[in-house]
Amino acid sequence: MTATKKTAVILIHGIGEQRPMDTMWSFMDAAWVQDDAMVEEYDRAIYSKPGDTAENHELRRVTTRGDRHSGRRFDFHEYYWAHMMPDNRLSDVLGWLASLFVRLPGTLPSGYLGHWILAWTLTFVAAGCYVAFLLDSDRLGWASGLATLLLPIVTSLVLNAIVPVVGDAARYLRAAPRNVEARQRIRAEGMKLLARLHRTGDYDRIVVLGHSLGSLVAYDVLTHAWAGLDERKLEGRHAEGSDAMRLLADVENAGAALFEDEKADDGSLVAKKGAHDERSRFREAQRAYRRELASGEGAPWLVSDLITLGSPLGKADILLAGSPSAFETRKKRREFPICPPFYEYWAKDVKRFSFPRDAKSRIPHHAAPFAATVWSNVHFETRLLLLGDPVAGPVAPHFGPGVVDHALSSAGLRFRHLDYWRMPSGKATPAVRALRTALDLRDVGDVETREHEG
Repeated sequence: MTATKKTAVILIHGIGEQRPMDTMWSFMDAAWVQDDAMVEEYDRAIYSKPGDTAENHELRRVTTRGDRHSGRRFDFHEYYWAHMMPDNRLSDVLGWLASLFVRLPGTLPSGYLGHWILAWTLTFVAAGCYVAFLLDSDRLGWASGLATLLLPIVTSLVLNAIVPVVGDAARYLRAAPRNVEARQRIRAEGMKLLARLHRTGDYDRIVVLGHSLGSLVAYDVLTHAWAGLDERKLEGRHAEGSDAMRLLADVENAGAALFEDEKADDGSLVAKKGAHDERSRFREAQRAYRRELASGEGAPWLVSDLITLGSPLGKADILLAGSPSAFETRKKRREFPICPPFYEYWAKDVKRFSFPRDAKSRIPHHAAPFAATVWSNVHFETRLLLLGDPVAGPVAPHFGPGVVDHALSSAGLRFRHLDYWRMPSGKATPAVRALRTALDLRDVGDVETREHEG
C-alpha cells in the first residue's frame, strides 16, 4: 500500500429523526478515541473538517492523526439520509404492518410465528377494550375517565413519536409508489458519496458501516455501486496471467469450499456446517483480491468491508421479499447479492461467479460485490420476543456462509438495539469489542474469535 493513502469509514445511521453528526460523535468514542489498541492516550485528538460534499453543509469529515502502529490516518464520513424520508404517515406504517402480519400463520417460518401471535393478540385486546368502552362507558366509572384522558395522549405519541421513526422503515422496506422516489434518492446519494471518495485519490480502503435500517441502505448502495462499475476498468485489470485473474480464481475456489459437493433438491447450494477455517481462507482471498483492485491509478473498487449492526437483514426473507421462497428466487436471479456471490456455473470442475470477456479472461458478474468486500454482522440475541435486539439477527443463513455473524448475549431486561457502541464509564463492552474486530482498522485480516461467532 502507498504510505500516504488513508482509510475512509462511511457511517450510515438508522431510523428516526436523526440530527446530522449526532450518530458520528458517539460512534467515534468507541471506534477510535477510546481504543487503546489504535491510538496512544496522549494522541487521541480528532478533528472536524468541512465535508467534501456540496449537497449537505451540515455534515463534517472527522479525521484523525496516525495510528500507533503504522501512522495511517483515517477519515470518518457520516452518510446522513434522514431528511430524504420526510412526511411519514400513519397509513405508511399500517400498510407495512399489514403486509407483514395479515397472512396465514402457515406461510411464516417458525422463527416469526411468535411475533405474529403477539401482534394479533395485542390487536384483539386493544380492539376489545375499545369496543367495551364504546358499549358500556357509563359502567366503567373511573376507568372510563382515565381512558378518555389517555386516548389523546396515546394518539399524539403514535403520530408524533412512533410514526416518524417507524415510518422510515415502513417506507424504505416497501416499494409502494409513494416511497419509490425517497428510496431512489437515498440510494443515489449514497452512491455519489462512494464515487466521490473513489475519485479523490486519497484512499486505498473504504469501510462501509450501517446501523439498523442504515445497514440495508449500505447493502443497497454497495449492490448498485458494484453493478454500475465500468466493466472496461475491470477488464483492464483481468488480462490473461494478471494478478487480478489469479486472485479472482482464489476467491472463487475458496468460496466454493464453503458449500457441500451435492446440491439440495431445489438446486440450491448447501452450506457446510462448522467450516470456520474455510471461511477464514475465503475472507483472506477476498481481501487479497480487493487490495489488487484498489492498487494503482484508476482503482475500480476500494470497499474492503461491509459491517452491519443491529441489522434487519437478519430477517431479509420476510422484510425484503415477503416469504422465504420468494427471497430464494430473487437471490438466484441475482437481484440480492450474496456472500460468496451467486455461482454462474456449478459443474464438477467449474465453480465461478465470473463470466468470460474474451477467450482467456473473466470478470465478476454484476451481483458480486462480495467477491472483494468482506461482510461482518454484529447482533444482540433476541429474548422473549422483544428484549435484546428483536430488530436484528444472524445474516449468514440468508446471505451466505461467507458472512461472519458476531452474536452477542442479551442477558437482562434491556432493549439492546442502541447499545452497539455504547460505552458506560468509558469501558469497552463485548459489543464494542465485536465492533472493533469487525472494523479491523489495521487491516490485519480475520481476527474473529469463536466466542463471537453465530
